[in-house]
Amino acid sequence: MSERTTIGKIDAERGDRAARGGAPGFTAGEALIQPSLNRISIHGHVAQVEPKVMQVLVLMAERPGTVIARETFLDTVWAGTVADDYLLNRAVSELRKIFGDDAQAPRYIETIRKTGYRLIAPIAPAKVAAAVAAHVPDPPAADPPEPDAQPAGRAPLSGTFRAFRSRPALYGLAAACIAAAAAAIFLFGSRPAGNASGVAEGYEVRPLTSFVGRELEPALSPDGSRVAFIWDGGDGAFDVYVKTIGSEDVLNLTNSDAGERHPVWSADGRTLLFARPGGAGISIMRISALGGGFTRVFDDDAATDIRGMSLSPDGAQAAYAGRENSTAPYRIVLATLESGERRIVSSPEPGSLGDMDPRFARDGQSIVFVRAVNEVTKDLYRLTLDGGEPTRLTFDNRKINGLAWSPRGERLLFTSTRSGTYGLWSADPDGGDLRPVPLGNENVQQPSTAAGVDAIAFEQWMHRSQLRQVDLAGRTELETGRYIRSTRWDSNPAYSPDGARIAFASNRSGPYGIWVSGRDGRNAVQIADFDGAFVDNPAWSPDGALIAFDGSPEGKTAIFTVSPEGGAPRRIVDGPGDNRNPAWSRDGAWIYFESNRSGEWRIHAQPAAGGPPVAITAGTGAHPRESADGSRLLYSKPDARGLWQRPREDWGAGAAAESEALLIAGVEPQDGANWVPARDGVYFVRRPAEGAPALSLFDYASSSVTDIVALPPSFEGWGLDLSPDHTQVIFSELMMRESDLRLAVPR
Repeated sequence: MSERTTIGKIDAERGDRAARGGAPGFTAGEALIQPSLNRISIHGHVAQVEPKVMQVLVLMAERPGTVIARETFLDTVWAGTVADDYLLNRAVSELRKIFGDDAQAPRYIETIRKTGYRLIAPIAPAKVAAAVAAHVPDPPAADPPEPDAQPAGRAPLSGTFRAFRSRPALYGLAAACIAAAAAAIFLFGSRPAGNASGVAEGYEVRPLTSFVGRELEPALSPDGSRVAFIWDGGDGAFDVYVKTIGSEDVLNLTNSDAGERHPVWSADGRTLLFARPGGAGISIMRISALGGGFTRVFDDDAATDIRGMSLSPDGAQAAYAGRENSTAPYRIVLATLESGERRIVSSPEPGSLGDMDPRFARDGQSIVFVRAVNEVTKDLYRLTLDGGEPTRLTFDNRKINGLAWSPRGERLLFTSTRSGTYGLWSADPDGGDLRPVPLGNENVQQPSTAAGVDAIAFEQWMHRSQLRQVDLAGRTELETGRYIRSTRWDSNPAYSPDGARIAFASNRSGPYGIWVSGRDGRNAVQIADFDGAFVDNPAWSPDGALIAFDGSPEGKTAIFTVSPEGGAPRRIVDGPGDNRNPAWSRDGAWIYFESNRSGEWRIHAQPAAGGPPVAITAGTGAHPRESADGSRLLYSKPDARGLWQRPREDWGAGAAAESEALLIAGVEPQDGANWVPARDGVYFVRRPAEGAPALSLFDYASSSVTDIVALPPSFEGWGLDLSPDHTQVIFSELMMRESDLRLAVPR
């Protein structure tokens, strides 16, 4: 498929970039270009050029390798004036003279007859004397020293200068970049390249970004001098940025409401690919690493979401994780960029979260990816591109959020909660020889590496969820005091039947566990955990003797019970498939849960005393709860708006599918767990078309809705529960969602 240039005015984009920080100076071949000074430095000589001449060069540099039509030069550089080819020819001639370029055998600017010009010299940011060095293998001991080797007794050259001098095209820039290189040496210094596995025995971690908002999905450039990432600006859509390592230079490459994702570098570091979701699918776009216009190189009209992307070593194919709708699993798709061919290469189980974060092996013959049962149960798999079933590499059944190859491509790096919190681990290509990567107490997400560059970039999350309480009579938030809140992740609270205690899931002591505390949060104690495997969704039995919850210690999610006083959890609902979100019937005779054992999430009921489960929804269902009087079963759907109901029946005799009915139309899918039955109705989160969301009460008798208390405009909460005396609602709310980028370099 041929590239289709995106419609848009390059001048407008350039002006927007200038307002948001502007592009820094750059190098073209052996020349240092400083547009703000109209200055070109090459081979120790400095040339001052006219502004129009610099604009001609910058226009080509914004789209390196692309033919710029003569009309584009005249309409852009000489806009609003009377201009002809003579002015353009003179500008190009002057540039060639400065570069020492030959029009018949060009190394910088190529003439395309009867069309225009294109810049063919390598383009990079000015500070290519990177703070992160590419690994240069040491020569064998028997070889003679290189001509520029250090004399005996003198300190070795830093890795930064080794990387700089290993690139002949940049050797002439030594004088121009000496200050930046010196700053890089001071920042990083000389360091070992790591052990034989390509993973160092110790790392020093330093900040890469510290912006307000979320900086995610870092991608190290091939030479290690830059990092590409996405940033939401604090409260907006994600755009693609590039930052020079060791400086504060940040270049904004995109500016749209689409929410770009997953930037990846081309092998030469000149361009970036990124994914752009839209109303009619996912597009893969290409843009110069220096900014400018972008091109659409691939479309997937069937995909609605994407979770990870990588580029093959030869740049011919992209692998990404896409899915067709919110309930379908992610599958690995192989896209051939030139022809537009799209081939699905993985087939995860229906009802699972699916396959994500694909990474090409360094030889391009296979892909390693994460296969997820759900967001908390994941493992690594490898798939060869010549066909066949994927091979499972790990058997952790834990959270995994990102993987990469070690700098030399000999080991896999992946994040896992196998030790309780997110840490970085390494394994051999077959998943064996698991070792922790020593990054201290860093919370590591989405690691990124570049071949031969001894550094690891990653996300560091600062997420916090707190328990909140609302006084229904006073229609205001309760002052809960210091005990009920923590600085960690507290989630899905549930009142005990007597209202004296609450159960909740938390990682306040490290690994996730089920906790019980007093109603005010005092005397909190952990009563169950699975050594780092995720647990969630506690639910009290009507007599207060047991707490049911879901957990995934062996891969599949199952339902367990435990005494509120603690003890060994007992599995009560197991496969096939995953089973989660338990709830008790009001009389304690049944346990409800959602399961994907049929290939989609449906509501099931199982006798509390033991026995086979019964499917009680013909279609999808989630978050089951009985009404306060036990006369009806309420539930949401993962793929539709609304809260649904059906009469309570003798589930052992089967369930009538036609009895399902819509109760509340205004419950959004994101609020599928944000409701709780009351005596005369249902409390739920209402999100009006305009204005802030609210905690509201739906009245059974009149079908009317009354707002009880306003919620924050950006409310993200879940897990509502009602106190037995019907005076309070408790829920968990996301209070902080920040992430910065960090860089780990060998000590």
